[in-house]
Amino acid sequence: MKRHALVLCLLVAGGGPPSVAVAESLADGVVLEGPALLEAPDGGPGLPVAREGPRVYVRAFAGLPDGGKGTLWSSWGDGRLASNGRYYLSIGNHLDLAAGRGESRVYEFDPAARTLRLVVNVRDIIADAKFAGGKIHGRIEEAADGSLYFATYWGKVPKEADWEAGFRGSALLRFDPATGKTMSLGVPVPGQGLPASLLDRERGILYFYAVYSGDIVAYDVAKREATYRGGGDIQAGSRAFMLDSAGNVYFSTGDGRLARYGRGTGKVVVTEARLPGGDANGGSTLRAATRAASGGLIYGMTKTGATFAFDPKRETVTDLGPNAGEKGDYTAVMVLSPDERYIYYAPGAHGSGARLGVPIIQYEIAPKRRKVLAFLGPVLRERFRYNMGGTYNMQIASDGGTLLCTFNGAPVDPGEKRPKAFGLPSIVAIDIPKSERE
Repeated sequence: MKRHALVLCLLVAGGGPPSVAVAESLADGVVLEGPALLEAPDGGPGLPVAREGPRVYVRAFAGLPDGGKGTLWSSWGDGRLASNGRYYLSIGNHLDLAAGRGESRVYEFDPAARTLRLVVNVRDIIADAKFAGGKIHGRIEEAADGSLYFATYWGKVPKEADWEAGFRGSALLRFDPATGKTMSLGVPVPGQGLPASLLDRERGILYFYAVYSGDIVAYDVAKREATYRGGGDIQAGSRAFMLDSAGNVYFSTGDGRLARYGRGTGKVVVTEARLPGGDANGGSTLRAATRAASGGLIYGMTKTGATFAFDPKRETVTDLGPNAGEKGDYTAVMVLSPDERYIYYAPGAHGSGARLGVPIIQYEIAPKRRKVLAFLGPVLRERFRYNMGGTYNMQIASDGGTLLCTFNGAPVDPGEKRPKAFGLPSIVAIDIPKSERE
């Protein structure tokens, strides 16, 4: 008997009658397998394809409430494969303020039992619409005690009149998986949104970007207060951090260099390290990064899809080329395998993944070799009228055999010239043959 690893993903589909049919057809879960998952579509990334095909399980969410015009259930932040073995993921209806009542949720998925349950409805904890609630745009982070932290975000961008009327910005919540209880920790940065986060678990410091000031914020989990805010005059991108083994945090600047917030000094220093892919319009910005490897290297991607390796000890950057095709594609999340042999990612985060066939890509670090493990898009589109878009969420299990991720997408409506890419979430599990990671 062949042994396989399991990849898990969250997808998103659009509204209207087609979405009801798609949700019902996938609500109990379906299994896809066979050579069709390995067939590269026209317009694909032009990479080698795995020899042994995966087994894919898909289960759509059903019954999400319609918040009225503008409702767009979707996933925008990275999840967490927690120490209890459960995968925690977030979705939101993309509403807020004048557009409607913003609502976001956190779900718990059991990879073994394939069960899914709602554990947090943000509006049950923070009913006041003056707090952002339409999205959870940053990561779900697990602290040393097993509790999960995440910040809310808006769906509709606040206007000056909204702030004048008392809109407060992003709230920080803490969920305890052991007790099932959630508490609000208030607004860490008044008058700002928090679209990205990273936890230094060893030191108990949560890092955020504050928008639209652009500042980096260091939040002490134990003290429940921000201990640093600054750097907004040079920071650019506001979407990803890199954390080295010493606890220093790196971020991109407007001219494409990397700046360092020193854990010990509490100061920001611009380094000589420069991200690949800048042009006449400015430098590249950081969009995704892995954890630090045992030797210290951190792997990252720019907003334009350039892959690189960053050495914090020397503060140097090595260009590893485009993540897909000749120029690369916008990619919001990537993970390093526990054995540090591979990086996994899915290019085309904001919907362009559909054009590529929604490839799940494995990058083998030593030989600098990429291959596609599966094309998820064509099979789901043809068999279930399901147009998959892109992902902002990917996790990997401690044995390196399971990836957990989220995708956005929508049912295919024959009357539309351009398929939608957001609206109704679902869970996907991809069983990757062990032969493809040996």
